[in-house]
Formats: sequence, C-alpha cells, structure tokens
Amino acid sequence: MDSSTDNRQSILMRIRWKAGYMNPALRRIADRVLKAPEEIKSISIKDLALQCDVSESTVTRFVREIEVPSFQQFKILIAEELSQGAAVVQRPSERHVYEDITAEDDVASVLSKVAARYAMTVSDTRAGLAEGQLERAVTAIEEADVLGFFAMGASLICVENALLRFMRVGKRCLFFRDLGIRQISTSTLGPKSLAIGVSNSGRTISTVDSLQQAKLRGATTLAITSFPDSPIVRHADICLFTPTITGVVGPGEYHESMVSKIAQLQVVDVLYSLYAVRNFGSAIEGLERTSDVTALTRY
Repeated sequence: MDSSTDNRQSILMRIRWKAGYMNPALRRIADRVLKAPEEIKSISIKDLALQCDVSESTVTRFVREIEVPSFQQFKILIAEELSQGAAVVQRPSERHVYEDITAEDDVASVLSKVAARYAMTVSDTRAGLAEGQLERAVTAIEEADVLGFFAMGASLICVENALLRFMRVGKRCLFFRDLGIRQISTSTLGPKSLAIGVSNSGRTISTVDSLQQAKLRGATTLAITSFPDSPIVRHADICLFTPTITGVVGPGEYHESMVSKIAQLQVVDVLYSLYAVRNFGSAIEGLERTSDVTALTRY
C-alpha cells in the first residue's frame, strides 16, 4: 500500500487516537478539527489558532505531531478524506459484513481487503504507541502484586493472550469470565495492584465500571482503548491508544473496529516483551518452569 494513500485515508483517524497523548493546547486543536472537519478545508492557520486559543506556532506543532509537513498539506489531506467519505455516502445500499467487505466481494477481494486491514492496523499501532506511556505501563506491571484484567466481547481475546504471556513469566493474574464475579473481584484489588481494562470503544459498561471501582480501591489503572474521549479514559492512570479502522468520517464511538483485536494483541505483546527484557533472568526462569508443566499436556 502506498504511504501517501495510507496517510490520505487515515488522517482523521490518526488525529482521533493521537489526541489522547497530546497536551491540553494540542488537544483543543484536535477536538476542533474532529468536531467539524469540513470547516478546516478553508480555514486559515490564524483563525484556527484564535478559535482554539493557541498560537499559530502551536497549530504548526500540532500538524507536525500528526506527521504532516505543513498546515496547507494538512488542509489538503482533510479535504481529500472528506471527499472520499462523500463518495462512500453516495452508495447507501452498500452494506458491510466486516470492515469494508460487501456482498460483491469474491475470494481474492476478501483476501486482499482483510490482509490490507491487518497490515494497516499493525503499522498504525506501531506508529501511534507513545513510548513514555509504555514505560509507565511496564513499570506498573513490575511493581504490581497482581494484574487484574477486565474486558468483554472481542477484547477477551486480548486478555486471554495477556494471561498466557504474563503468567508464564511469573506474574500473578486475575480474571473471571463470569460478569458478577468479575465485578466483585475489584474489591480484592488495592494500592499494589494493577487493573487493566481493555475496550476498543472505551464505553463497555462493565469494563469502565470495573476500572472505576479498582481506582477507588487505590489500584493503578491502565486502559487499552481506541478513543481518547471515551469514559474509560477518565478512570485510567495510564492509557495506551490503538487505532480504530472505520469510515473516514463520522463519530468514532458508533463504530466497532472488527480488527481492533489485532492492535490489542500487539499492545499486549509489546508490554510483555518489554517486561521480559527488563526482567530477563526471572522471565527465563518462569518460562522454563511453565514449560515443564505444559510439557505434560503434549504427546
């Protein structure tokens, strides 16, 4: 996939999930752009700065933060993306069963589209993860007496992966599939615990409530989500944002990315790898110990 095409298709998405890492001034610009992107096509850098109560140099810094070389190029990318979105809207009868897959797609088309979505997700996740937040998350994992996980739906795949990874290197983990017991389990967490909530939308009630209760109990909280303006972020000490692949326009909270699980798995594997590198000796001991146990399950 051509890099310029990728940038053109994902500029609003990139702003949405990078906004969570921005300082308040840059975040105001991001919120303004996402609120009415169609107005950005013709706005001047001076007017945008005035509307967001920032300097023109801050707008320039915002543009560079989202990896665009200039404000003029930024406006062009917004206009092109909105134009693509309008073209999609003009086909109201087209319905999707998985991301952008329709009833007209054949085997070759489905293979290509799914592969492209996965590749884009991995690339965008790598580009968007903030190293500082990753460092904070790994430190919290190191210091925690137990890792408590909370998730629903497709995000359970991420939790299952995390349990396998961290238990194998000796970290105590807590997770219950039963919703009632899972909610009760928050009462067992404390100041030495790390509660990890995984929700692509950041709006799953049980996951958000669990993280809130864990925080009230004094636990450190970590959220893995795609939307910086979602409720789960308000209860998270540390946030790791994943890209959400949706239509080029429209409020992100109404979309559930079908490939969000790929980004979530990637985040967990990065956290696990960083933890294992920083605790190499004990990690190897844990892997060897659990290998002896799992060896009994194989012929």
